Amino acid sequence: MKEPSRKSLLATIAVLAVLPLILSACSSSAGKSSSSGTGTSAAGAGGGGSGLADGFGKRNANRTVTFITYYDPSSDAFWNQMLSGARDAAALGNLKLNAQTAGGDVTKMTDLVTAAIATKPAALYIPFNDPAWENAACDAQKAGIAVFAFNVPPAAAAKSCVMAFVGQDFTQVGQTVGRRLLQDVPSLKAGDKVLCPAEEPTQQYAIQRGGGVNQALASKGLKCTFLRTSGDDGPALDALTTWLTANPDVKAIVPLGGTPHRNLVKAEDAASVKAPIAGFDTSPQVVQGIKDGRILATADQQGYVQGFQTVLQSVLYLDFAISPANINSGGNGLIDKSNVGSLEAPDLKGVRY
Repeated sequence: MKEPSRKSLLATIAVLAVLPLILSACSSSAGKSSSSGTGTSAAGAGGGGSGLADGFGKRNANRTVTFITYYDPSSDAFWNQMLSGARDAAALGNLKLNAQTAGGDVTKMTDLVTAAIATKPAALYIPFNDPAWENAACDAQKAGIAVFAFNVPPAAAAKSCVMAFVGQDFTQVGQTVGRRLLQDVPSLKAGDKVLCPAEEPTQQYAIQRGGGVNQALASKGLKCTFLRTSGDDGPALDALTTWLTANPDVKAIVPLGGTPHRNLVKAEDAASVKAPIAGFDTSPQVVQGIKDGRILATADQQGYVQGFQTVLQSVLYLDFAISPANINSGGNGLIDKSNVGSLEAPDLKGVRY
């Protein structure tokens, strides 16, 4: 039997995501909308569709939106998942997507959010890796722009400025990863060294994931040793290799972000160290590490879903005033050797990593 195309898969996802108000129209026309709706690109180029008969993709006159990533999707596979999902949802919703990235620069991220206000997009999508741009996000909301958060939620001070958040419950999943590590490595005992590297250990995602991991490890008298790697592969590999060379007695490693995770096997080999690894996020390197038995498991926060559902919710809000909802994109299930093959299905590679 011929496998469904990616467009067919996306059309199905769209149908399931839309509320009964437009369900029947989408079920009959989603495939057509996917192919005829506005295309998207990093530069925001797009052209032409007119939306569905019931108004999905056309009722709101302003169809220009801005999607800002903190890390660069062109060099980071995980952030590319989010951008891919956003582009597909924008195409289904006839939105002209203006995609921009801060490349891991806090100042640039703040400037991009501020600059977006002047362009008056219908919606603005932002991850809140750092509180530095929360005031700018609130300024956008005051200017009448619908602001949506994805990947990392805003702190309490800016929550009222954001319509909804799509992302992982970091603390809960951190507990899950920590418990899995203890289950798979029963020899761990109080006093053993457990490394928990992160791109930026002081950012919310790392604090909450690391906190959840520590809550689980505490049952055996263990706790994380944190290490900053940065979000770039080269410096991350160097930082990991240097630390492992100096600490060959490490008993387990829990990478709290995708960058250290995808560089860990290579760093272990460079340092001639082999410690059990269980972490977060997916990438081709992590998938290969699981298949090779070097990585025990990873928590997939489903970056594609974060981008897709964030933008799709904005279409429903703009066209039908349907109130957006917070969505937990990462459940409690882990990817390990028993199910890693599902990530490599031809139509899902762009969705999962």
